[in-house]
Amino acid sequence: MVIGHLRSMPPGSDHTYFAKLGNDLGSDVVSFTIMGKTTVVLNSAAATNDLLEKRSSIYSDRPSIMFITDEWLVDWRNAVSMCPYGTRHRSYRKMMNKFISKSAATVYHPYQEAEVHAFLKRLLVSTERLEDDFRQVSGAIIMRATYGYRVQNADDHFVTLAATTNANLMRAGLQSNSLVNVIPVLKYLPPWFPGAQWKRDALEWRSQKDIMVNETFNWTKQQVREGNADSSIVQTLLEDIPESGMSTEDAEDHIKHIAGTMFPAGSETTVASFMIFVLAMTLYPEAQRKGQEEIDRVVGTDRLPAMKDQDSLPYINAIIQEIVRWQPVTPLGMPHRAIQDDVYKGYLIPKGATILGNVWAITRDPEVYPEPESFNPDRFYQKETPPAPGFGWGRRICPGQHIAEASLFIAVTSVLAAFNIKKARDEKGNEITPTTKAKESSLVYHPAPFKYDIKPRSAHHSTLISALPA
Repeated sequence: MVIGHLRSMPPGSDHTYFAKLGNDLGSDVVSFTIMGKTTVVLNSAAATNDLLEKRSSIYSDRPSIMFITDEWLVDWRNAVSMCPYGTRHRSYRKMMNKFISKSAATVYHPYQEAEVHAFLKRLLVSTERLEDDFRQVSGAIIMRATYGYRVQNADDHFVTLAATTNANLMRAGLQSNSLVNVIPVLKYLPPWFPGAQWKRDALEWRSQKDIMVNETFNWTKQQVREGNADSSIVQTLLEDIPESGMSTEDAEDHIKHIAGTMFPAGSETTVASFMIFVLAMTLYPEAQRKGQEEIDRVVGTDRLPAMKDQDSLPYINAIIQEIVRWQPVTPLGMPHRAIQDDVYKGYLIPKGATILGNVWAITRDPEVYPEPESFNPDRFYQKETPPAPGFGWGRRICPGQHIAEASLFIAVTSVLAAFNIKKARDEKGNEITPTTKAKESSLVYHPAPFKYDIKPRSAHHSTLISALPA
């Protein structure tokens, strides 16, 4: 284990710095200490498996990030992905068990397909708002699965609430260097205090978050009371309260925070993954051609692919696995926290240390993924090639994994079935080659804005899309 200090902190992309540091020093575990707080970075699949999986009883806690989680500030302390590992989190997992399995997630497939079909129809009209249009798809799927709420348009009130809350959370996360995270007593500063814009922001973002969490939950609760509720996560959990062993008040508080976490946790990462797909198809036309050939051979050209086709489309599944590996949307994963002192490879990991699994470094291991910077779905035809850890580890693995994977599968497969994605050309007719540079000021990896050319594969494909239900 390599131990550094404040002067060793990386300028820029932390995940690439930590990977390089580990390679230079021949260690898959590096650590640094700032003002007495230790952070340990795991740069290999073996190290993350040893600690975050095999010793998950020690490493399933989350560190408290004052600005984001404190009740005096933005107050996301009860979010599923951020709450400490303990009674509340175990209750969350118990409540979620019935709808987070792969088989349980199949109930959402029909409207995942319907939302993607609506997206294809919008692409026929214009591809200029590709990312925003897909953000509407992702948001609509999550709102339907979580609340049984059907989004009508891009300006939908609940989607706007959720998107605003999500944007605020992203902005809050970028304030990880806020002084209040180092000097906690600053949280008591009044918002009118000179220089306390951060406090005013925190209170505004907390208020907007509370409105989103409560309004959406109360809408579904009212639908259940009136007997008009569509099947959803919230509806199921509300009806299960009598068997939960919890008081109605406690159960409803748990349910609203489970639901309120779904949009921030799932929407932006799915959008980012879709844009990585578009970038990959723009840069690697051979992978696109092979994917389209498989779809045409298995599904035909007289209908669009459906979730029922997934097991028959191994190359498409390999494309999706490579999307997750090639450009990880959370390069350093979600932070874990050690709840007690531990020893690994002879080194002490102190209680309270923050543990980061460097997904980017893991997916760059040339022994596991030859030529790691290349987008090559064929690598996953080798049975010994493991999938990238895109959804976390151990007891903190993403509970919405199967919903997210299905959304990405149907979107990727449907777009490949009906459209060609190529490099755009400039005014002189020269191809514009995009890069994998990341969008600035984002907590998750997004490709920086890039040019692309997306058109229907043929008049027949245009007709097929036009005939889809509105």
